[in-house]
Amino acid sequence: MTSLKFDYPITATFRMITLSPEVQVKNAGGELLMQVKQKLLTLREATTVYADLAKTQPLYHIKADRITGFRAVHRITRASSEQVVGSVKAVGLRSLWKTHYDVTDAQERPVFYIQEENPWTKFLDGLLGEIPLIGFIIASFIQPSYLLKDSSDTAHYRITKRRSLLERNFTLEHLGTTADFPAELVALALIQTIFLERNRG
Repeated sequence: MTSLKFDYPITATFRMITLSPEVQVKNAGGELLMQVKQKLLTLREATTVYADLAKTQPLYHIKADRITGFRAVHRITRASSEQVVGSVKAVGLRSLWKTHYDVTDAQERPVFYIQEENPWTKFLDGLLGEIPLIGFIIASFIQPSYLLKDSSDTAHYRITKRRSLLERNFTLEHLGTTADFPAELVALALIQTIFLERNRG
């Protein structure tokens, strides 16, 4: 994973017509970083991150520690050794209105958090998207965004959602700061945020 080029912006594409949820992650040069597939029909969310499009080279597993809810911790481990990389957790009732996910390292120490930039944008995105015929067209101009911040509330990355008819695109851009966050953990937190936000609508 460390040999991959995490050139920003990174784009994660969520395809709407697959039988099971899949996300394809590419860097600014269009190189594939990860192909991600989430299992269906499981009580606890389980996701596998692959290095290749054919899904033959598993890199990471992301598993919830309980039946998905506001207290579920989504632990990230390496597929080859089950070594813990970190985890993503929604922060209680705060996430009912304004998305807030804490991201920790292998020792469960806080590294950064992901927070919705403007909850009204997501509210309008969901509301207008339900209007027959014209709802999708109107909602396509609304782009919910999320900020990745450190413990001092400094924003280092922005995740922006863009919708189209057959897919959802999430763009991760670096805001030019000098944060020393592990690139793999940032990318994996992006993936888990996409799946959790998909479940929220």
